[in-house]
This record gives sequence, structure tokens and C-alpha cells, in this order.
Amino acid sequence: MKDFGHVHFVKHEDGTEGVLKSMRPGRGGKVNATTRQRFQEEVRRMQQLTRDGVAGIVPVLDADPDDPPQWFVMPKAVKLRDVLSPDARPAELREVVEVICQVAGTLAALAERDISHRDIKPDNLLHLQGRPVVADFGIAAWPERPELTAATHKMGPMYFLAPEMRFPEPGTPGYPADVWSLAKTLFVLAKGLRYPPEGTHYVQGNEYSLWAQGGEAAMDLAPVLEAATAYEPRARLTMAVFRAELAAWLELHPDPVAPAHPALRKGFRAIEAVTVDMRRHEDELRRLLPDQMRRLATAQHGESDRWLPQALRERYPEGVRLMDPHGYPDDPDDPGYDMGVDGMVLSSTVPDAAGRRIVLGGFLMGTTTTLAAEIQQDDKVLAGWSEDVNVLLPSAVVALRRITGEAAAAYARLP
Repeated sequence: MKDFGHVHFVKHEDGTEGVLKSMRPGRGGKVNATTRQRFQEEVRRMQQLTRDGVAGIVPVLDADPDDPPQWFVMPKAVKLRDVLSPDARPAELREVVEVICQVAGTLAALAERDISHRDIKPDNLLHLQGRPVVADFGIAAWPERPELTAATHKMGPMYFLAPEMRFPEPGTPGYPADVWSLAKTLFVLAKGLRYPPEGTHYVQGNEYSLWAQGGEAAMDLAPVLEAATAYEPRARLTMAVFRAELAAWLELHPDPVAPAHPALRKGFRAIEAVTVDMRRHEDELRRLLPDQMRRLATAQHGESDRWLPQALRERYPEGVRLMDPHGYPDDPDDPGYDMGVDGMVLSSTVPDAAGRRIVLGGFLMGTTTTLAAEIQQDDKVLAGWSEDVNVLLPSAVVALRRITGEAAAAYARLP
């Protein structure tokens, strides 16, 4: 047995290796009441999660049979950072996103049980039996348990600590803080840093850039990290949505992403990083539409160029409009279909011999974009689709592809 204070490496008589955790003594070699209560709560709760088969946490192999328990044993695992960056080599961005997506799934499942970890950082993410697992629930918030940390004390890991947890009021939920800390953890693992930069990861901030680690793919990830580190907890992504956005990014980038030289950052994505927020959304929608318009033109005419690219450059393109309000107030006196929206980007396929065309695009209200598609004929809507998204996030691309596919399939079924 090797002694490291309150943690020991142990071996069962059957040869299984594990890590025994006991209470850490304070000054004077004594364990204070708060530490004892925290530890005993951690043992009991972790035993229950293990019995329930909750995936993605370090399970309890054995525990002190006495009540209250004084120790418990976990499997021997390795730090996730060491698996992602063996021999201190840079981690591959997609591998980092993949494991953090799995961790987000675990934390989202715990949030459904009213459990927040409150101490997410690289050192508390391990690799066990081929997957990432979450360890050290010592300061976790459990349902129906009184808070054991005074409001004058910081709650969470230094450098990865969400703003609201610096001096939290009693009852401050830890779920948004877990999102903040996990986003910061993703960044340092991908960047190869020990600590993250402070504050919200604004897309336009060079100190928050992962361009060198993933080029254009990293720019797709940047808005997710910005939304996951919003200063106000209520404006932050939930853990379930964070996991969904990471999953959408992985779907958009199925292969390992290539590092890029910082000097080569260029094009639409560099422009968007310095534009005002609304313009960023409008420009991003304008960037995404051409690929989908070519899909629709091919589906309708068998030729990918049978659509109106010039319409994308105009807010109210002549002869191209959405006819259905798609959830917005219908104003028959507004022929421009403005409805007070902040921006609009539309295009259309060339009408077929029967006068049918497919209009695709979206209109913006703040940071929400309503993606919409319509099959139109003789000023009537034959079929329509719409979905509200944040167009800067990867899930918007997935939604746009889905709507495009549904419109193309619907057109193919027309008589």
C-alpha cells in the first residue's frame, strides 16, 4: 500500500487493484465535522449511484460496512488528460470533444437526479474501461441535503470556477456552473494548457481561439463554448443542450480535424468574429444556404445551379418571399413580410414547368433564427417546414440539412 494522505493504492486478494479513499485530516491531525459529513454523504450517494448502474462515474467497489462509513474503494483509473495527450503530445480536437460530449451526457443524467458535481476540472475526469468517467463528488450538491459550505466561501475548482460560485448564496444551483467548468475543461484539454483564460469565451477573443487546433472546424465550435460560458447562469446552455451541441459538432466533423496555422485564418469566419452580434447571425445563415440550395436544385431539376444565388445578397429579393408566417404575427398589410424581424436571408430554386419552386432561408429575431422552407405554386404554399435555432451553433446546420432533405423528399412525392 502506498500512502498519499487520504488516498491509498490497494490490492484485493483476487488481484484487483483499487484506490482507497478516506477522510483527509485537517490541522492537528483531526477530521472536522463538515469534512466528516461531506465524506460520509459522498460514500452513501456514490454507492447508490453504483447500485443504480449510472454510467460515466467512478463506481464504488467496496466500502466500510460500519455506519457511518470511514472509507471506500474505487477502481484504479488514469487521468483523462494523460490518455488524450500521451507523452505530452497535443490532443486531437475531435477526440477531446468526443470525450467531453460523453462527460456532458453523464452530468446531464445526474442533473435529472438533482445532482450537480460543482468541482469539474481536468484532474477530476478519469479514463476507465475505455471511456471517460467523473470522479470526486466531495462537494457535490445532492437532493435533500443541507448546504455544508458557507456563503462566504468559494464553491468549485479554482480557475474553472463559474462567476456565480465565487460567493454563492444558499440554494444557488450548481448545474449551470458545471456547464461553465466543463467548457473550460474542454478548452484546456484541447489547447494543452494547465489553466483556462478568465471569463466568457467570446468568439472574437484571440485568447479563446482554438483555430490552431482545428481551423474551420474549431470556428464551428467557438459559439458553443461562448454560449456555455455566458456570464449569467440563465443565459448559459444547459448541460443537456451543451451535450447536444457537441454531438451536432461531431456529426458535422466525422473525421479528425486538421490543425491550422494562426496566420492562415481568413474568409467569412474571420470576418464574423469582429462583426456585431446580429450581423454575425445573418452572415452565417448566408454562408450556410448555398450548399442546401444546390441540393434542392438537384432534387428539383437534376442540376445543382438551377437556383437564385443573387437573392442571398438582398434582404428583400425581388420575387422571393416566404408566404407562411411560421409562428410570427401575420400582417396582411406588410407586403415585404418584415414583421419587425432583425434580418432575413432567402433564396429559391428556379420554378419548374408547373410553376413550383422551393424557397429556403430564415429570418432573425435577436439571436434566434427561424429556418424555413416552402414548396410554393401560384402564390400558395404546398408544404412548409420551420425550426427555431441559434444559427451559430452546430445544431443549426443539422436542422438546416434536415429541413432541406424533407423539402426535397416532399417535392419528389408531388404528382
